[in-house]
Amino acid sequence: MKKVLLVRLDKIGDLISTMCVDQAEFMKGVDSRWVIAKGLSFVPDHSTPKRTYLELSKDDWKVSFKKLREYVREYKPDVAVSFQAPWWVNAAFFLEKVPVRAGVLSQWHSFLFLNRGLRQKRSHSVQHEADYNLDLLAYAMDFKGSRSPTPTLNMVAPNNPGLLEKFHLQKESYVVVHPGMAGSALNWPTKNYVSLIEKTLPHFPVVLTGTPMDEAFIAPIREHFKSNSRVMNLQNQLKTPELLTVLSNSKAVVVPSTGVAHMAASLGVPVLGLYSPLRVQHPRRWAARGNKVSIFVPEQEHPDCMNDITPEQVSAKLMEL
Repeated sequence: MKKVLLVRLDKIGDLISTMCVDQAEFMKGVDSRWVIAKGLSFVPDHSTPKRTYLELSKDDWKVSFKKLREYVREYKPDVAVSFQAPWWVNAAFFLEKVPVRAGVLSQWHSFLFLNRGLRQKRSHSVQHEADYNLDLLAYAMDFKGSRSPTPTLNMVAPNNPGLLEKFHLQKESYVVVHPGMAGSALNWPTKNYVSLIEKTLPHFPVVLTGTPMDEAFIAPIREHFKSNSRVMNLQNQLKTPELLTVLSNSKAVVVPSTGVAHMAASLGVPVLGLYSPLRVQHPRRWAARGNKVSIFVPEQEHPDCMNDITPEQVSAKLMEL
């Protein structure tokens, strides 16, 4: 059985858009394992099927470099694929003499350490991130046959009725609004989130979710609805598995271009995604993928383009669900 080590060491959405490729038809009968960023174990742990993985921290590269070399030495992969990783990952594969060392030819270390590099101009955003990843994996595996469409990642949330009871939530009876993001793309204006919530409240209560990093996005919304008991603020109150439970039991999730959009889509929840039209941020490359995903994106680029997505448009779609 061929052994393949797959590496993606960045954010949630990137990992979800990559981990799905190990389900490609040409990977049947392959023993594949993953190397992921520390703190993202909930993705493979709650995926179907579950994956075998190693978590590494990019903050202490010397320790992680040693761990990776030890792992490679033990696993003895035939192929290692670096979808996104710092230089020391490719160096570890080189030093441990992995027979096939594949990745994107881009930075200096890819030319030095890889022996099956592929040029991909991902910044052109002509296809989805998952499709770029599948192209790279097929190249690494030397697969030249016809391919089925790129798989999507399937996740299953923990069954936690006590959590729903704690917050007085009932299945499919509330809408999650997650307005925060890391800032890698344009976000919807705060006033539009407020307007959408106001339009939603006569029909469904709203749950706000987020982390401490989302405070700038959530604070004005929280303040606006501070006297409204139908808006529940769960920012900073949920561990990641608990967030999965809250997302999976919701009526829908309204979210900009961030990891939560990918999480909700992988759970099979209706997602209303708010995306930027800028080429490097476009949903053509970064949209959450799933059977129940609706994408909103302005037609034209201009300084105030995100206002072109109106609360009325999003509300109308929400009421259709």
